[in-house]
Amino acid sequence: MDQSWVHGRLFSTEHIDGVKEFMSFIQGKFSENVEILCPCARCLNQKYLCQSLVKKHILMNGMDSSYTRWIYHGESFNFDVVKHPIDVHDNADLAGSSHGANVREDGSTDLVGSSHGENVREDDNADRLEGFLGDLHAAAEEEARRDGENEDADAEPHDKESFFKIVMKEAKRQLYPGCTKFSKFAFVVKLLHMKSLYRISNSTFSAILKLLAEAFPEHNTLPKSYNEAKNLLKELGLGYESIHVCYNNCVLFRKGYAHLDKCPVCGLSRWKDEERKKIPQKVLRHFPLVPRLKRMFATKEASEQAQWHKLKRQPSEKEMTHPADGEAWQDFDREFPDFADDARNLRLGLATDGFYPFSEKNTKYSMWPVFVVPYNLPPWACIEESNFMMALLIPRPKCPGKDFDVFLEPLVEDLLELWTGVRAYDALTRRMFKLRAAILWCIHDYPALSTLSGRTTRGYFACTHCDEHPLSYGLRSKIGYFGHFRFLPEGNPLRRNNEFAGLHESNNPPSEFSTEELLAELEKVKHVRPGKRKRSELERGRVKIWSWMVSLWKLPYWHKLKLRHNLDVMHIEKNICESLIATILNIVGKTKDTAKARLDLKDLGIKKELQFREDGDSCEMPRARYTLTNDQKKDFCEFLRELKFPDGFASNISRCLNTDGTKVQGLRTHDCHILLQRILPAAMRGILDKDIYEVIAELGRFFRELCSKTLHKDVLAELKQEIPLC
Repeated sequence: MDQSWVHGRLFSTEHIDGVKEFMSFIQGKFSENVEILCPCARCLNQKYLCQSLVKKHILMNGMDSSYTRWIYHGESFNFDVVKHPIDVHDNADLAGSSHGANVREDGSTDLVGSSHGENVREDDNADRLEGFLGDLHAAAEEEARRDGENEDADAEPHDKESFFKIVMKEAKRQLYPGCTKFSKFAFVVKLLHMKSLYRISNSTFSAILKLLAEAFPEHNTLPKSYNEAKNLLKELGLGYESIHVCYNNCVLFRKGYAHLDKCPVCGLSRWKDEERKKIPQKVLRHFPLVPRLKRMFATKEASEQAQWHKLKRQPSEKEMTHPADGEAWQDFDREFPDFADDARNLRLGLATDGFYPFSEKNTKYSMWPVFVVPYNLPPWACIEESNFMMALLIPRPKCPGKDFDVFLEPLVEDLLELWTGVRAYDALTRRMFKLRAAILWCIHDYPALSTLSGRTTRGYFACTHCDEHPLSYGLRSKIGYFGHFRFLPEGNPLRRNNEFAGLHESNNPPSEFSTEELLAELEKVKHVRPGKRKRSELERGRVKIWSWMVSLWKLPYWHKLKLRHNLDVMHIEKNICESLIATILNIVGKTKDTAKARLDLKDLGIKKELQFREDGDSCEMPRARYTLTNDQKKDFCEFLRELKFPDGFASNISRCLNTDGTKVQGLRTHDCHILLQRILPAAMRGILDKDIYEVIAELGRFFRELCSKTLHKDVLAELKQEIPLC
């Protein structure tokens, strides 16, 4: 039997084919479930392992070169053996072999990860490992070849080991001498995952590592502390950069400000203790985006997924199942055809929201993570948490507000670099290419719209569709928005027969700024900077729609985007559902049907049946048709208590009912999602009047269609006409 592959290079085509031939020989001698001696360079025929694990060991460690007669694996003593290694210069016919290996001019061969071959099952774990490591080995070879050539003008400097080379090195490093189950890297990653999953403190984790290091055999490579474990991940490009921030969020202490001890704007110290100068006031954690996007093309499987939107997606004119089916994506492709030509160029989404890291009850401190989501992937992969890339982790006792812009500086620099293009390796084509990426839109709740856009979301110009002639109207204690009938199609009877027709000068829909008008408005506020400052004389007494110009406008393509901001539908559903239930059940302190609301009706001269009725020296607040009686409240709550859902469909909503069964409280976001779309339309039928019930049912249908996996464009157009939103 030909054993020349034993002396060849690991993961080369000859080595991979030789391992396959050896395992085929084993399967002919032994049944599938029989454990065999492992002949790899580490085990040396000293351990009995399952056949799949033996294959992995030989792929990773190579075959023991001194084991020339495979007598432990069924080979006869009289079997002829070819011992000399193969010289690729003497085998030019390899270029035309069925395995697709190509001989380069320098004599090296292109590696092919056979886990993606036509004759190999996708669920074969050994082949997956083979293909993954083969792709990384090919990437390392390609970079080594490029380093040896004359660098082009646009070539990247290679001042440190690449990600591919480091992974290959760590994948072969033993946890301790003789360990075959784990490499150092795999074991440390699993430990760090457990630390995050079970919330193990840093000191406890370091103590566990120290105990394991003592328990393991001598000369083990286990990190001695949590910081050493983090450094290992940082070498692989999985770390982050700590950036000190001014306490008032004026500047980031980086670049020209890196050496300063005081803020150049407000003069406040950078340190909590000026004498020791060790603990900064605030720290922004920046996770570099470019290396992670490059790794999306490090393996063939990941590279194929990153091009799914163009190579495998089936476009439909009437349905939307992927962001690429939307008008915003298609409009971007028309504006930048050179970007759209290469399917590997990434379209990204930017998402952010605040959370309380120390529990929901502790609201004194919040943090704001900023995530980047790649949309080139298939729909089921876009929503996987493993594909969400944290770009920034913003510290703040409260919402950063307008100061959010100063934290975006490192991310915007990454995006500017990605728009120009960075050199990356594509395992699918085994070639270097210029990787580009662009942000298509942002996703956030309504308050964060002001944070990421710079547009006001309060007062008379809070409506994002009413840049001119807004629908706002001043009431006794708040600002109301009336006249949404103006968004209805011409000829709709509600455009004339409604009580709000006379509140505004015109019945035409409010107009929005054009791109030129918008840029002119932003030009007026481009001087406004984050941080603690005094308002200038020009700002006082003037109602501004745009408060400042966010750094996202530095992106060359930002002004041409069709849809820059998206509101998170789950937040909207929660707000609507809570307000709807509180008003129907007339929950004190949460209902929208208050005494001030009834007085506003009198001031507007509408809904006389709901206005206060004078009864001598007192006034009576008449009961509204949309509120329930006590008996109806009990029936409604009993209906919720007896509801049964399929496993995983919804949580136990009955836990949100109070003891007397007349109040619903403590609803979570997903509870509101289910209630508004599925439960309320069924629960209110027969309890409320027909016209009120139909409105609730239509509202539930609207959100149900909006949240479906497949959006029908004709249905969306119909919903837009029937339910005007502002």
